[in-house]
Amino acid sequence: MNQHENRVKILSEESKSFIGYLSQLSLEDWDVPSACAGWSVGDVLGHLTGQDFSLRILRGLQGNISAPDGSPQVDNHDEDNFAKSIFDRGIATKLQFGTLLLSTFEQRVSDIIEVFKQVKSDQWETLCYWPPGPEKISTMLDMRISELTMHAWDIRSRFEPDYHLSHESVAVLMDTVNRAVRRAFRPDPGIEVPERYRFIIDHDGEREVDIVLSKDGGSVESVSGDSPVAMFRCDGDTYVMMMYGRIKPTVATARRLLTCDNTADMALEFEGRFKGG
Repeated sequence: MNQHENRVKILSEESKSFIGYLSQLSLEDWDVPSACAGWSVGDVLGHLTGQDFSLRILRGLQGNISAPDGSPQVDNHDEDNFAKSIFDRGIATKLQFGTLLLSTFEQRVSDIIEVFKQVKSDQWETLCYWPPGPEKISTMLDMRISELTMHAWDIRSRFEPDYHLSHESVAVLMDTVNRAVRRAFRPDPGIEVPERYRFIIDHDGEREVDIVLSKDGGSVESVSGDSPVAMFRCDGDTYVMMMYGRIKPTVATARRLLTCDNTADMALEFEGRFKGG
């Protein structure tokens, strides 16, 4: 089994587990506030249901990376407007499908899994439409896994405080952190010299990455010879939870999930750089 086949398998297994959990919730549970500010449990599911990955991938396989009807043009992409449209669509989708929301979500998940299973070995690099700019089908697969598993946490953690992401999903989320960083650290003219924060992450071995903040925003880069302003150590779960805005660095430090080779104050400084997410 190659990496793409393995990740389709992860998506299938994570989806099955999540849908099984959702089917046990009561009608009252749908109105419980999720971990996503402003969204109820039902709103989060509306967001996941409203994502049309299948259409975008099928169009991409036909060589069409233009925006589908009703979708924003790439040339007009604005990160704040993009975030607002995602927020509004989640609520609208929940209202649109009502009591059919879960069954619709289940069908759309089944559809996208079947689409991914049909992708040939030489097609994973094919580009597809995505509002901030075209993405490879392989990236779209990772994005679907990360969206589903992180939002599963947003829901399940409200009812199960000790719920954690699976080991397999954390590995995928680590590969999609660049998207979260782009949204969380917006352009900041006040940063005259790029600031490099190094993370040493323990997950299936040790991995080192740099989060670089500049006047143009945030990015994930390979470790370079440039000295970092701070060096953090954590496990993979803590890393993705911080970068996806689910736990603050200062909270992670207080819980001893995150350590800094400099001073504890660096966690507060890094946290203060978050501009969105």
